[in-house]
Amino acid sequence: MIRTAAILGAALALVLGAAACGGGGSSEETTTEQATTEQTTTDQTTTEGGGGGSASGTLEGETGPGFEIEVKQNGEDAESVKAGTYTLKVEDKSASHNFHLIGPGVDKVVTDVGFVGDKTVTVTLKKGTYTYQCDPHASSGMKGTFEVT
Repeated sequence: MIRTAAILGAALALVLGAAACGGGGSSEETTTEQATTEQTTTDQTTTEGGGGGSASGTLEGETGPGFEIEVKQNGEDAESVKAGTYTLKVEDKSASHNFHLIGPGVDKVVTDVGFVGDKTVTVTLKKGTYTYQCDPHASSGMKGTFEVT
C-alpha cells in the first residue's frame, strides 16, 4: 500500500513537473514577442520621415566605383519626385565610398565606407530638397540633389 502511494506520488510529481515545463512555452512566447519587436524596430529604423505620402515606388541609388553617385527613378535621373514612401535600393560599388541621404525628416546613411554590395531601405520623403552624397568626398563634388514635390 505504501509502495503504491509512493508510485502514485512519483507519477503525480512527473505530471506536475511536465505541466510546469509547459510554462516554459511562456518563455518561448516572450522570445517570439521579442523577436517580433526587434523586427518591428528594425523596420521602423529604416523608415524615415513621417506621415503617409501620396506617391510610392522605387528609387535606385548608386555610388562608385569611381567618384560617381546618383539617384534614379524608372531609369532616369531623379530630379523631381512626388512626396511619399519609397523603397531606396542602393548599389555601393566601392569600399572607399558611402551613400548618405539627407533632407526634410531624413538623415540616413544607407551604406558605410568599407561596405560593397546592395542595401535596401524604406524612406518617406516630404516636400523639399534632398541631398545624396558620399560623406568622405562630398566636398570634392560627390553629391547630388533632387526635389520632392
